[in-house]
Amino acid sequence: MKIAILGTGFGKEHAKLFCKEKLVDKIIVWGRNPEKLKEIEKELGVQTTTNLDDIMRDPTIELVDVCLPTKLHAEYAIKALRAGKHVFVEMPLADTVENGRKIQETAKECKRRVFVDLFLQYEYPYQLLNQIKEEKRYGECKDFYIRRQTPHWWGNLDLENISINLMHHDIDFVLQLLGKPDSINVEGRNVRPECSVVTALMSFKNVAATIHADSSIPGTGPFSVGFEATFEKAFIRYFEDGYQDGRTETRLEIFTEEKHEEVKLVPQNCYELVCHNVVESILENKTSRLDIEHALLTLETIAAIEKIIKGKK
Repeated sequence: MKIAILGTGFGKEHAKLFCKEKLVDKIIVWGRNPEKLKEIEKELGVQTTTNLDDIMRDPTIELVDVCLPTKLHAEYAIKALRAGKHVFVEMPLADTVENGRKIQETAKECKRRVFVDLFLQYEYPYQLLNQIKEEKRYGECKDFYIRRQTPHWWGNLDLENISINLMHHDIDFVLQLLGKPDSINVEGRNVRPECSVVTALMSFKNVAATIHADSSIPGTGPFSVGFEATFEKAFIRYFEDGYQDGRTETRLEIFTEEKHEEVKLVPQNCYELVCHNVVESILENKTSRLDIEHALLTLETIAAIEKIIKGKK
């Protein structure tokens, strides 16, 4: 497959990933900065261009990977779809629900597919939890808690920005794990400029889920993610802490009445798996957890959370 990548920031990282993908035989990267493009061409051995028409008018390019700022996702995704390309978009899908729906409508109209970089679906602990739930290995899931906490490393993550810029992967995971919620309640506070803390409680038919995000961790603290899942016959706990000095601490545990098991984490690159899934799904016409329908529901849920937060100010 021949693919095109739009953007030289995240785009460069995606190019590295697709260079490892055996199903991809040619890559072209588009950007506005010739110097950055020269660096990418020299480092990765891929073709580059500053002319978007080189991509849109090339009938041999099947997939366009949009690695641009979120506000540009809809514009460039729609251009690519109308040019007959399938599209892969960074998360979040778009800056607004309206723009997300425009992408979906255009994809249906053009009979093309849109995939979104929901990489959490390919992180081993999250994959394992999905599998355990689907198999009902420990009965039904009765309560779920998921969190993401960070020092002030990622720009403005105040109450107006934290939902779409920090919570989106965790929200998507909950929705794919448990479905569409019956109700949502949210509490949030600004801690200091550009830093906030938010907790969202989602109620489902027979289970509740709590999503917690905190962008106010002190600078010496870790970027930390994790979850806790209560099943009828087990309690599952996972965390990963990453520090600025490169240290990482991680653990996945399963507790039952019979035993306590520390699960060996399978080393896998979720980003490579995402890229492979996109290409394979197109070539073999397979459904995917990365399909736009999942990401659009996530965007709609984020909008609902933001509306609740604004209503409580």
